[in-house]
Amino acid sequence: MACRVDFYVQATGAPQGHLTLACRVTEKAYQAGHQIYLRCQDENQAGQLDELLWTFSQNSFIPHQLSSSGQSGAPVTIGHELPSSEDTQVIISLADEPVTDFAGFARVAEIVGNESAQRDSGRKRFRFYRDQGLDPVTHEIRL
Repeated sequence: MACRVDFYVQATGAPQGHLTLACRVTEKAYQAGHQIYLRCQDENQAGQLDELLWTFSQNSFIPHQLSSSGQSGAPVTIGHELPSSEDTQVIISLADEPVTDFAGFARVAEIVGNESAQRDSGRKRFRFYRDQGLDPVTHEIRL
């Protein structure tokens, strides 16, 4: 089964809106029953998303853990390293680099913010997946 790659592009909104967008995509994947790895650019961003997942919506609860905590069992793990495909079905990525070992995952969701540098990074990642023979799908999201 081929990996499905989707790009969620923040069309409008605040400069940090891509973090909220990542939370929304994570919520959808969690509700669908997937094991999720939320891949961040660095530890600082992982900490931001750890906090934001508790507060971005009053109507949602997404059990999660930081990969650095050493714990396991939550359906959502947040970190900045690439995870093992044994424990993860869906990667939601905010990192500047593509998921190079995508074949072991059912799905990769790339989050792209609305700032110029984020758009440029998103274009490079899109080309990477296309060059690998995949056909990424783009979704413009208004926040």
